[in-house]
Amino acid sequence: MTNPNLSRAARVIHEGMARFTTGRTGDAATRIAAAMDAAGLITTAEGPGRPAWALPAGPPPLVRRSTGRPAEPPAVEAPAPSVKARADVTELEIAATEWDEQCDRALQVTGLLLSRYASHPDVIEIVTDYDRAVVAVRVKSLEDWDHWMAETGVARLDSGQSAGTTRITYGRLRDVEVRLVAHGVPELLDALTAAAIDPYRLYGRVYDLGRPMVDRDGNRWKYLGQRGPDEMPLLVAAGQDVPCSLANVVHQAGPLRPAVPYLPAPVPAAATPPGATSPAGAVTVTSLTKALAASVPTTPADGTEAVSADA
Repeated sequence: MTNPNLSRAARVIHEGMARFTTGRTGDAATRIAAAMDAAGLITTAEGPGRPAWALPAGPPPLVRRSTGRPAEPPAVEAPAPSVKARADVTELEIAATEWDEQCDRALQVTGLLLSRYASHPDVIEIVTDYDRAVVAVRVKSLEDWDHWMAETGVARLDSGQSAGTTRITYGRLRDVEVRLVAHGVPELLDALTAAAIDPYRLYGRVYDLGRPMVDRDGNRWKYLGQRGPDEMPLLVAAGQDVPCSLANVVHQAGPLRPAVPYLPAPVPAAATPPGATSPAGAVTVTSLTKALAASVPTTPADGTEAVSADA
């Protein structure tokens, strides 16, 4: 926008030059007036010089005024309300939002497990299944089984279920369900049952009531042949005479371990030819299970220590 006085100034200059010059002087007068305006020599109602509307476009200059009170902070645009906070939100929108949030948490838990065990030799896969994490592993011992259940948040009292050669249990980590698929657990439990003197299965583990057991605090427990009304075995701690159910001991002080480790499987002795005698001091063991059963009575008498196998 140009100064409205520019054309008037040009006319005044043109008339003045026409009095003293000859020929066309309009172009020269206009150029002179424009130069005068650029130099701030043409006044307007706002005063001399270029008015505010003639300044280059841009934010207006800041003007500090003393009002006697602290300056108000600049207004901050409020964030858009979440789906759940909206007044017109539908139940379907809420369900969809909660599902998305749960899937995001599952991704975070899966990433956490991958950061810990991605290179573990017994890990088959760690993946996300929508709103849950899935961990598939190979289990070779009771210690492995307990370790993976603890790492995936499986409760000690969760027995899970067997499917073929795998055992499937469910735990929770950071409010996310974790499915643990443990390959080899059913065979491991079957082997422990076969080797136990008095096997008892509870919560997906095998406890050998014919052997003493030790809890996580090192306390020694034994089974003296007593059972509760629900047929749950009753254990007695060393130095105590008050029986406690196996389930309560596992819940309060588990896991329980055999106080005496299982012996390795014996190697069958070579057959002795007819008429030959065995070397002096040689002992032939043909069956670990039979040998243990022969050395420990099925129902221990008072004062006899019992053992348990933890699976």
